[in-house]
Amino acid sequence: MRDLSAYSVDHGIEIASPNMLGASVKRVEDPRLIGGHGRYVTDVERPGMLHATFVRSPEAHALIRAVDTTAARELPGVVAVFTGEDLREATSAIRADAGYPTWQTSARPILAVDRVRFVGEPMAMVVAVDRYVAEDAASLVMLDLESLPPIMTVDQGLAPDVEPFHDGWETGCYVTRSKESGDVDGLFAQADHTLKLRMTTQRYAAVPMEGRAVVAELDPHDEVLTIWDSTQVPHLARTGISQHLGHPEHRVRIIAPDVGGGFGLKCMVFPEEIAIPFAARALRRPVKWVEDRVENLTASAHARDARDDLEIAFNDDGELLALKAHVVIDSGAYSVWPYTASMELGTAVNQMPGPYRFRAYRGEGAAVATNKTPHGPFRGVSRVAATFALERVVDEVARFLDMDPIELRKRNLIRSDEFPWESPGGYVFDSGSYIESLEKLAEMSDVAELRRRQRDLREQGRYIGIGVSCFNEQTAHSFAEYAERGTPVVVGYDKAHVRMDADGKVTVFVDTHAQGQGHETSYAQLVAAQLSIPFEDVRVSFGDTETAPAGMGTFASRSMAMGGGSIQLATRDLKAKLVRLAAHMLEASPEDVELREGMFFPAGAPARSVSVREIARMVHLQSNKLPPGEDPLLETSYSYRGDPGTGTFPNCAQLVVVDVDPDTGKVTLLDYFVVEDCGPVINPMLVEGQIHGGVAQGIGGALFEHSLYDEESGQPLATTFLDYLMPGATDVPDIRLEHLYTPSPWTPGGVKGAAEAGTTGSPAAIANAVADALRGFGDVLVDELPLTPERVYAHILAARAAQATPATPDPR
Repeated sequence: MRDLSAYSVDHGIEIASPNMLGASVKRVEDPRLIGGHGRYVTDVERPGMLHATFVRSPEAHALIRAVDTTAARELPGVVAVFTGEDLREATSAIRADAGYPTWQTSARPILAVDRVRFVGEPMAMVVAVDRYVAEDAASLVMLDLESLPPIMTVDQGLAPDVEPFHDGWETGCYVTRSKESGDVDGLFAQADHTLKLRMTTQRYAAVPMEGRAVVAELDPHDEVLTIWDSTQVPHLARTGISQHLGHPEHRVRIIAPDVGGGFGLKCMVFPEEIAIPFAARALRRPVKWVEDRVENLTASAHARDARDDLEIAFNDDGELLALKAHVVIDSGAYSVWPYTASMELGTAVNQMPGPYRFRAYRGEGAAVATNKTPHGPFRGVSRVAATFALERVVDEVARFLDMDPIELRKRNLIRSDEFPWESPGGYVFDSGSYIESLEKLAEMSDVAELRRRQRDLREQGRYIGIGVSCFNEQTAHSFAEYAERGTPVVVGYDKAHVRMDADGKVTVFVDTHAQGQGHETSYAQLVAAQLSIPFEDVRVSFGDTETAPAGMGTFASRSMAMGGGSIQLATRDLKAKLVRLAAHMLEASPEDVELREGMFFPAGAPARSVSVREIARMVHLQSNKLPPGEDPLLETSYSYRGDPGTGTFPNCAQLVVVDVDPDTGKVTLLDYFVVEDCGPVINPMLVEGQIHGGVAQGIGGALFEHSLYDEESGQPLATTFLDYLMPGATDVPDIRLEHLYTPSPWTPGGVKGAAEAGTTGSPAAIANAVADALRGFGDVLVDELPLTPERVYAHILAARAAQATPATPDPR
């Protein structure tokens, strides 16, 4: 075990108004957003603005013989048409490389040159006086393509004789990974039983309500490119755009206004984010592009698409001994910047043992290139598929042993007195309540009563299933994790700048961005709690690289631990200065000064007091009264890097009750229970909103969403909401949620990430519930998502056919 005791530190944060933390303060963002006063990139209007659209490849794999733009250029209202040849020298292809020995690079052109590798890849950009003219002109661009056979399955990509997917490739994989801990072979040899199963999670997408959108404008005075971008990562976007556009970073300004959902999709840099600023710079006029839904579903990024072969060794008493995992990810046509095509595979290999006390583990796998939309981060990343695979296998072990699935898990979960725990996958779990969460889940759901109801309804011809999942997940991971991956950007810090003005009111500038999380509310609570000022006196600002401190942005459930950590530590330092100044004004020792309800006073003498506002006025307006050595400044900054850098590990347990229609295979969710532990909760209402939304998103992955392709032609088959099914309000049951509060020993305030728990565990719980229901028909293995009516009904038919087939006599 690595010695991590040095990171279990007291950050010196003293809370003056504890009632501000753990309070369900209403979101200050909501009046603006609900009232229709939000400002999104689509709302940005600039004088003389032009509009762009992209001509996209209709082929999954083809050589480019010619791109004829003659007719498009002649259409009235068209200002310019750009092709890959026009951008070849002026921009750099996107290379997102990882530092693994087996890594193979890909060069993604801003507009395709020589070859296209997926349907939807941008080939040309039309810029016109409005979007309508641009779309009409795009239809006039003539493409001469020589079709090539597409690689549409991972098995094709893994074939030893596969054609090189990118220049210089020797195999069909971006990268392979392997990890081993303990005596895997020895434990498998001595185990009472082993079980080997394949679990498949389908390809699907983030589908935020607002798609991608970019407006770019060049200031001719100083050559500053101002880019309004619907992004989760303003500073990373600035770096990526500057790097690939060849425009100095100090002359690139990113403004990310209100962002209508991201879920990981908007923390990458896409070719369109480089092409639009290129057009604005070339034409010396503002240019806007707003993604439509077809582009969003086919040309942005996809996720999941994992095939997990798991083999587990276990004993008669239910002890889980060792695990083998072989993970294959369909990573699509290019590696995405800056996370690379190694992200999903590496996380899956590391995470697969989950919260269980395996003595040994062997994990390996490959990220395979195919002629599909590139694969990128999406809420939960590979933990969703890994949790589905592992929890299904654990349920099948319980079924084999005829053991209650909750009891089996409790026998194997890490105990609360065993932290920090070094997982055989290589992660270090900081703290958790794995067993306690399951016990609370069983209690709140009254699982014994649910089982009784299940038996009664089965006698009435109803097929009710009860499914459980429990898991932990890595959140707020920083430099240690990304340095190991060797990514182009080592995610390692977040920054906050806290400023108090002359009236005692505070503005917080932070690098993390919000896409619905409620940062303007929760961050203000952190500051108000330390400074004992009214919540309404704190304003939170983010999204503009000219004013926000440089940092990593919002993804991986990191905002409260990392962004919030930097805010708490910057506020701590500001408060320390206020205490010193109060002590000077009160003629007291700083150690004797207390703060309550916005007033500083000597301990035991509250009648002698000075307010926060009075101190602020003195600093800003009467600096002659400052003591020697104190500057007339009430501003502090802090860069928090989240030592030890391996992340925090919240945990969650979920139980769902489903009803399976035996005549159609339709799955209806009847009840949903969640026990969540993300450490101390700043605002319970916001966390509950995250869990509820995450569960709804997980329901979509479990039952509906699927980015299907035709395997012969490579054509996407889910290009609109007619084909790509999303969960509706009637598909999401009432969700009952309870919290446990196990602090991390490493983060300020002990907080952990909360945004992905709902999504991570719901497909596994639902699949286990469906499998439980289908046992009423016979021997059924639920091993693939989504659980559409067609797939579930096929299971029912297969089970009925098996029961109807007479057993073959044993020839012996």
